Amino acid sequence: MKKIVLIIGTRPELIKIYPLINKMKQSGFNNYLIVNSGQHQEMLTPFFDFFSIKPDYNLDIMSPGQSLADSLAKAVSQLESLLITIRKEGHVPSVLMAQGDTTTVMATALVAFYNRVRFFHLEAGLRSDNLLHPFPEELNRRVASITADFHYAPTRQAIANLKSEKIPSEKIMMAGNTVVDAIELIRNSPQFNKVTFSDLRVQQAVDNGNKNVLITCHRRENHLHLQHIISAVEQIAAKAKNCMFIWPVHANPMVKDIVIASGLQNLTNMIICEPLNYLELLKVMSTCCKILTDSGGIQEEAPSFRVPVLVMRETTERPEAIEKGYAVLVGNDSTKMIDAFMNFNPVFPMDAENPFGDGKASDRIVDHIKMQL
Repeated sequence: MKKIVLIIGTRPELIKIYPLINKMKQSGFNNYLIVNSGQHQEMLTPFFDFFSIKPDYNLDIMSPGQSLADSLAKAVSQLESLLITIRKEGHVPSVLMAQGDTTTVMATALVAFYNRVRFFHLEAGLRSDNLLHPFPEELNRRVASITADFHYAPTRQAIANLKSEKIPSEKIMMAGNTVVDAIELIRNSPQFNKVTFSDLRVQQAVDNGNKNVLITCHRRENHLHLQHIISAVEQIAAKAKNCMFIWPVHANPMVKDIVIASGLQNLTNMIICEPLNYLELLKVMSTCCKILTDSGGIQEEAPSFRVPVLVMRETTERPEAIEKGYAVLVGNDSTKMIDAFMNFNPVFPMDAENPFGDGKASDRIVDHIKMQL
């Protein structure tokens, strides 16, 4: 039987593919297989449990201290072997599908191309036009676009980027970003109003109202500048004593060890905590007055909660929130970060919509997938 093979490697990938799986289940469509590449194994496993999703296949492409080249090599090798296994078990992998711009995505695109299997790219067309920002994601998504047989673009800007690279219009769909679908599914669920945090400090901050500030930082290009970011956050927290700053620290030791060893721990309005699950993260976001982040996903999610974002990056492949005036680029420059925190106060219209999607992307994509098998 022909199958679409959904290949997932990181937490953001699962979050954005989850609405598709949910839609497939609801519609009785079961011609799909789910693969966990294991790129972010520790962070990803709880999310599979949270979304009640059980992968059909689990790979293991990561090992301690592994270089990007080693990760890519292992991912390509294991995905190649996976195709052989899938065929031996009587399935026909008609389409390989992956989301975004990670090593898992580029490996999927290459393996699909080498094996003459169609590759469908979810969240296609994002560009920063700088191969070093973000690194290595800009390269990953460009390779994915070169090989993709179909592109699910989240925005008009993404479509324009693809067309400028001579990709035919008939291979592109204006789908919207499925993260907006995920947010709508979650915050309309009974569980969203019943979120409890194992960290009682975070629970108290969420219960106390809407003066919270979320901080997340994990990108490679910020690793060498983390001390500048910490210094800026210390100064911001000193100026905004009426706010509670919540920093769920990324598991990467290059980030975690430095943040934990810093003076941030001594601030009375600072909470350094373990990574939050997605439900917890959205709940915190819903109580925030501002967010400081280098995350691509949070740039897309924050407009759904009408929260301004200070983007700690030199450039962004998600310009839509900036163009709307909901976000601002501050890089890792302490002066820019402090100035923006104090003075960037956009007003969201009452009828403000998320510029990245309307919550119906999964409907469009699944309808298209059904016609492809």
